[in-house]
Amino acid sequence: MRPHGRTAGGQRSIGRGGCLGRGAALVPTLCAEDLDALTRACLQRVGVPAAAAALVAEHLVEAGLMGHDTHSVLRLPQYVNMVRDGQVEPKAELVVLDESECGGRLSGQWNYGPVTATEAVRWALDKLGDGAVAVVGVRDCNHVARLGRFAEIATRADCIVLIAANGHGGDSAVAPFGGRSRRLPTNPICCGIPTGGAWPVILDMTTSMLSGGDMRLLHNRGEDAPPGMLIDAEGRPTTKVDAYYGPPAGAILPLGFQQSGHKGYGLSVLVDILAGSLSGVGMTQETPERTGNALFIAVLNVAAFLPLDEFYAEVAGFVEWVKSCPPTAGVAEVVLPGERAHQRLQARRRDGLYVDETAWAEIGALAVELGVELPRSIKN
Repeated sequence: MRPHGRTAGGQRSIGRGGCLGRGAALVPTLCAEDLDALTRACLQRVGVPAAAAALVAEHLVEAGLMGHDTHSVLRLPQYVNMVRDGQVEPKAELVVLDESECGGRLSGQWNYGPVTATEAVRWALDKLGDGAVAVVGVRDCNHVARLGRFAEIATRADCIVLIAANGHGGDSAVAPFGGRSRRLPTNPICCGIPTGGAWPVILDMTTSMLSGGDMRLLHNRGEDAPPGMLIDAEGRPTTKVDAYYGPPAGAILPLGFQQSGHKGYGLSVLVDILAGSLSGVGMTQETPERTGNALFIAVLNVAAFLPLDEFYAEVAGFVEWVKSCPPTAGVAEVVLPGERAHQRLQARRRDGLYVDETAWAEIGALAVELGVELPRSIKN
């Protein structure tokens, strides 16, 4: 299926999103606070409770501040339409299906993914208490967006966290290693480690060469994909986005290109089984059931293993050692996972947040329809 959004008049139009960062016209430049207010207002106009609207808005705007434009306010029209189409139950509460001493199985009852995932991580931390480990499976969850934000909740509590998200219900986009047709979603995985410093180590990645948002962005711009990332329906390498969407549909390759794709493929299989089986919702399949994200969340209490000051001293020494590596030509400095996003966050809070032209037009049409005033740009 090709990406799409819905305009104010109910017509289908191409959506916008992605993180490839090549050649887009970016207008306007906006304050994060203004975008947050706009997002909250639009969500509340379609019946999203104030607290949920605030959480979703903060999640989307922060993603943009960190440079993850695919999961930023570009998603606002989609998130509004999910309520209108009945995909999201914005007043649903997190339900505990099963519970043990060290974990449980939860249902988000199809609320917004960021709402469900936030509550699930907090539930896991409460369950953890002074213990060593807590593990949670989550089902009935819509698009969760950026996993790194949920990992940061755990790192602020001095915990290490592993989060895996599958896309169950026929949401396939990726070919298995050695295969030529879609069998797996992009299946992201995220690990967060507290550092005791200004930013945690956050590894947040898909297990495929490109994300669904990247494909949408390339399609909207009429650009080819980089070599080695896609195959057509016959399994031949291609850079043509139309060969991916079809018909007949091609596929994204697993992380690692064709030579080392067994590594990304293996990670994707682990994500699908961990998230799908332990949540009880199942793994990716051909049956066109309702699609959604299932989550596997494991939190580890650092203090249950060794004193925090010892842990943070070890981590600080390691970070210093890695960052002391001389950079190659054209590289300013060696950074650790999550550091670049932290740097972008500081810069964009100061300089403003860019919204691409197509996305801003769609958001503007939505705001007019809902009677929400658009913010003024701080810089054109």
